[in-house]
Amino acid sequence: MSALPASSAPAATTIPDEDTLDESVFKTILRDLATILRNLRTVLIPINWNFNNRDAALRNWDLWGPLIFMLMLATTISWGAEDASTVFSMVFAECGLGAIVLTVNVILLGGDIVFFQALCLLGYCLFPICVAAIVCAAVNKIYVRVIALLVGLGWATWATVPFMSGAVPARRKALAIYPVVLMYISIGWLALVRA
Repeated sequence: MSALPASSAPAATTIPDEDTLDESVFKTILRDLATILRNLRTVLIPINWNFNNRDAALRNWDLWGPLIFMLMLATTISWGAEDASTVFSMVFAECGLGAIVLTVNVILLGGDIVFFQALCLLGYCLFPICVAAIVCAAVNKIYVRVIALLVGLGWATWATVPFMSGAVPARRKALAIYPVVLMYISIGWLALVRA
């Protein structure tokens, strides 16, 4: 027998070794919940000295967590509004448009990100703003709402910075964060004036 030429050797694959087509629905749900909790932990505790976890979280994006947090935020802000469906749609659309702007901005700044990574990043980093929106909906004192919102905005921004640091060159990090912070502020403003 002759050896195969180098050009006909099988190509390297990026498909993971685990085969998920034969796993049960319960195992799939548990795996997805573990991914959501792991990514949420990365946002809740933005100080992580092992930056491989953040890079892996950005590369291995999922859409379940962001969907849950965007729905939670849109529902919280639209709860009790006169035109709740319009408010809900506006918040949900703003998150989607924010992901588009983030993707285009990072690409123009010489970074490497795709739309679904940006949507995943924004969705998970909206969690502190979701908590602030719930506080704003539950509390009538304006100073408590403003403090909760400022803490939520700061926390969301702080959680976004490490992810963006890995996606853009270091000297352009502030330019990548700026539109995200503006989106967070506009959503936070909606949460504040909603009540």
